[in-house]
Amino acid sequence: MSEPLYHIIDGLHDARSLVYATWLRSYQAASPHTKHIPREIYFREHHQVLDRIFARAPTIKLATMPDDANVVFGWAVTENDTVHYCYVKPDFRRYGIARALLAHVTRPFTYTHWTWVVRDLDKHLTGCLYNPYGA
Repeated sequence: MSEPLYHIIDGLHDARSLVYATWLRSYQAASPHTKHIPREIYFREHHQVLDRIFARAPTIKLATMPDDANVVFGWAVTENDTVHYCYVKPDFRRYGIARALLAHVTRPFTYTHWTWVVRDLDKHLTGCLYNPYGA
């Protein structure tokens, strides 16, 4: 049997800096909701949104290289039946990583951040609810 391409592990507190940085950058680049917000305003204000989410102690899952947990391919931040954000590095998309990161979330779920990738995944979100105010 071949070695799995990635492992899904629970994220530790020290993973937050990675999550904050990639979440803020990728959401600004991939969401129509952020296009007209000046960069300095977006980063300051959305950082506060993430602070509120992390204050509630959400679940963080990381997809890592099997033999080196320091190599992260993607991550997901969830809270009960809410998916706040899921990110997979572009070179590692279409390998089932996002599905594996969200396997613990019961469907249908609520999601709080909409990006162009979500539009492409619409057929997989049947019954799910977009609620940006859940953040």
